Parts: sequence; structure tokens; C-alpha cells
Amino acid sequence: MKIERNQIFALSLVLLLTLPAIVTAASTVNADETENTQELPVQIDDNWKGTWYKFVTPLITLIFPASGKKPMFLWWYTNDNSTIYVVKFKGVIEYLTFNLPYYDRRYPADNLTIQQMLSDEYIEPKLGGLQYQLRQQLRETIKQKLLFWLAGLHSPYLPFSACSWELAGPKLVQANNVSYWSFNFTLTTVPMPRLRFAENNIQIRCRFYNTSATETPDPSHPEYNYTVAAGQLKFDFVVSNWEWNIDQLKDFVDWLEINHPNLNIIIPPYKTGLALWINMASIKLDDISAAANEIQSQYQETVETMSQMQAASINDEYYPVTANKTQNEYERQVRVTSRFRNRTRVQYAHVEGNISGFLEFVPWARLLNKTGDTVDYVNVTASYIAAGAHLRLFICYPYFGNYTLEHDPTIGLASAPLIPMLVTPTLLAILIGATIVIAAAVATVKLRKKTVNIVNVQ
Repeated sequence: MKIERNQIFALSLVLLLTLPAIVTAASTVNADETENTQELPVQIDDNWKGTWYKFVTPLITLIFPASGKKPMFLWWYTNDNSTIYVVKFKGVIEYLTFNLPYYDRRYPADNLTIQQMLSDEYIEPKLGGLQYQLRQQLRETIKQKLLFWLAGLHSPYLPFSACSWELAGPKLVQANNVSYWSFNFTLTTVPMPRLRFAENNIQIRCRFYNTSATETPDPSHPEYNYTVAAGQLKFDFVVSNWEWNIDQLKDFVDWLEINHPNLNIIIPPYKTGLALWINMASIKLDDISAAANEIQSQYQETVETMSQMQAASINDEYYPVTANKTQNEYERQVRVTSRFRNRTRVQYAHVEGNISGFLEFVPWARLLNKTGDTVDYVNVTASYIAAGAHLRLFICYPYFGNYTLEHDPTIGLASAPLIPMLVTPTLLAILIGATIVIAAAVATVKLRKKTVNIVNVQ
């Protein structure tokens, strides 16, 4: 087959474009079967570096504050401590769901946002057809009544770092061939007066498993279950007796129905949710002191400022986190499936190494009544945004009224996800060299006025 100059360039271009994909496909990791481990011995250090409670297994090392002052988990692959994975609990945020079913910082459940949204979407459209003077009079009357009921709302954001926490445990639990270490973080003191209802009503109940296990939270609903591998930490995020800002609107809605029934202003109830804000970061072993400073309320450095996280894999979608997107972008929605056996996984992405940390959660949460019985299962959504070398993750729960919410994320280690490979200088040199070799071979043959068979070019 004769090769013309344009064909040479085309062949070189094809090689240039396809080789990175070939190299990427060839670099599939063959990690240890981290998620198939059945049993692990655990060594305990209850005062590591004077700050941390430490679990050490042949697979994973996990630390958390021994004082329980702030809920935070750090873990790494025991055979390689070059990367420390961090999950830090920032707080909870009450948000509005009139427009979106997941957390978006444009819609906090504060008085100004609630007032603006109700006015724009439900009140003004009903007033628009009225005579001008009557419209102005009703608008002012309704506004004053609404402001009265909105005046007593609490802040939609409860920052965990401003609060006090207590740690109970850890203690070893063994039953039915299952073994795990149990410990709880409990929110005990909230300095903001209007948020003090949260005291002793928020818990992070943890189980670090020595053995693999399948858990069914409620035996009467066996279809809702999950499997936990040895070396994974399962934590139940539990919220009781939450006082919802949107519930304060009930009297206002009743007043509208009684005094202005002809307007037919219908405001959907319970269009709100509660988001658990988690920061995911990765640091070096030498930077654990920054996390210790946070626990001691010394904020010269934080885990986020020391983080060197490059990217995350969110349900197998690669997402760079090096840039800070929080100034000019809004949160992205995680595509969470409602099928109960599926899980949403957020995994730390790495260019080097074949083991990485992950956080995952099932797409449903359980609602409990005062006696602890299950009354319903609700769908869980999520959103996220890059925040500059770390990821902000918001796990979102719909309005659950006076019930207790219980949801159960997991952290652990798994095979590292594949990373999209860029053309590095070394790879580029190889590609250019290959192109030159092909071009030179063809040029030499052309000078000899011979037909070129590319298969036989050596």
C-alpha cells in the first residue's frame, strides 16, 4: 500500500490520539481484594500522639479524636501511609426544596429566602389580577403577617465545630459470628440559643468491623440491608426532635385560608430538607498535626488548608477538586438511584498506587417513631462541589417531621479508580519519536522510488 504525506500525518495523529487511551486501559489496577476481606485482627492504641484513638489492622489504620471533641475520621492503607484520607463532619443545613430536591446553597431555610420564595412563586401570582389599590393593600398586609411568623426562625446552619461532643466507647461487640468495635459521638452542647434543641439529639453511631457482616436494620423489612466488609467503618447519622423552620409557616398558611380564601394561595407543606455537610480531604502523615490543632480549637491550620486531594470519583465519574468552585458555581447533584441495593460511592482518585479511600451510602434512610419502630423509608439525595484541594459533600434528607432519622454511610479502602491520563512529556516524546521513525522510513523508501508496505517497515 502506498503511503502519501497526508496519510503519514493522519497515521501519526491517530497514534497520538489513541495511545493515551491504550496506555490508560493497560494500567488497570490489580489491587488487593480490600472489600472481600472476611476477618481482620485489630490492635488498639487509645492515646496515639496524645490525641487520637487508633485502630490498626493488616489492611487499614483508622484514627479519630479520643476526646470526642469533634467528629472526624482519618484512615490509610497500613502498608502505605503516604496518603491519609479524611472525612470531617462540618454540620447540618436546613434547606428549601421548592425548586430542587437536593441541597443548593441558593436556598437556605432562612427567613429572607423563605419570604422571597413564597412571595415570588405563590403569593404574587395570585395578587397579579387584582385592582392596583387592592393589590397593594393585600400585599402589605400579607407581608407583615409573614414577617411576624418568620421572625422567630433559627439559623439554617448548625456548625459542628462550634459545639461540644462526647465520645462513648469504643467497646468490642461479638454476636452471631460478627465482631465489631462500637463507639458513639453525641452532640452535647450548642452555644446558639435557637439551635439548642439539637443538644443530645444528634449522634454519629459507629461500628468498626473485625469481620464481614450483612446488616438488616429492621428484620420486618429484610429487603433493606447492606453488607460491610472487615476493616470498614459503618456510621449511623441519627437526628431526633429537629425543629423545622418551615413548620413555623403553618399558622401563616391557616391565616391565609381563613382571611383570604378567595385568593386560593396554596403553599405546599414540608418543602424542606436537612443536609449533612461533610468535607473530604487527603493529607500527608506529617500534616496530622493540623487535624490535631482543629480538635484542640487551634485554627492556624485546618485539614482543608493542608489537603493535597486532586480529584474524586463520584459513582465512577471523575471530578477534579483542585480548583475552588464555591465562589462562582453551585453544587452538582449526585445521580442517586432509588433502588435500595445500589450505593452511591465517592472515592478518592489517585494517579499513583492501587488502593484508595472511599465514602459510600445507601440511597435510603430510615424513619423511627418514639418507640424505635420503623415507620417509613425515605429517598436520600446528594450534591457536591470542589472547594480547592478538597470536596464538599452534602448528603440530603427530606423533611422527616417529628420522627428520628437514621442513615448509614460507610468509609473504607478499595481499588483505586482509573484516572483519565493526560499526555505527559515522556509519553509525548515517545509519540513524537514514533512519528519521526515512521516518517523517516517512508521518506527513505520514497527516495528509492519503492512502494511502501507499512507492515514491513522495521
